[in-house]
Amino acid sequence: MRALPREYRHEPRLALAGGADGLALVRRILAESKHRLAPEGVLVCEIGHNRRTLEKAFPRLPFVWLETSAGAGSVFMLERKGLAG
Repeated sequence: MRALPREYRHEPRLALAGGADGLALVRRILAESKHRLAPEGVLVCEIGHNRRTLEKAFPRLPFVWLETSAGAGSVFMLERKGLAG
């Protein structure tokens, strides 16, 4: 966190302090999404440049990578039915 540029420090700490692999908050979101989304609901989540790490951590989840101005590897979508449980 200390190494981040000054302007980043205006963002919520929870959004930037992602743990050792950068996915701490994403893991929490994925764990809770299956209980919070409607049966036909979808989750859209921005993960920055952690696509490979995410796919390695969750190899069975059917991520759909959305095209953005940053390319096709920083925002994913998951349907509720694709989440385990």
